[in-house]
Amino acid sequence: MKEVMRDLISPTGVLGCFVIDKEGEIVDYLCKKSINETLVSALIAEVTNEIANQMQITAEFSIFSMAENGNIFMIAREEFILTVITAPGVDTGKVRLKLRRGARLIAELL
Repeated sequence: MKEVMRDLISPTGVLGCFVIDKEGEIVDYLCKKSINETLVSALIAEVTNEIANQMQITAEFSIFSMAENGNIFMIAREEFILTVITAPGVDTGKVRLKLRRGARLIAELL
């Protein structure tokens, strides 16, 4: 899994990658800078679960949040949530392609 995660954080501007379960427990993470991984994982689970509930989503879905000071890319699958955190100005197309590929590979590992 670390090999997949290293690939996910390899593009310039990507700060970290998280694999968490639906309850917010960390399965694995890899960060280039200090991040409160416990808080981040809990927030990721809360946001994705609330969106899925409110929108009645039962299948895999993606969330991309882009702000002035950084971006968050998430793919929520049945077994896990894969998240990448980036600095502003990152190549979003490259990050999204790597995120989809990473989610598929991690699903095969779990």
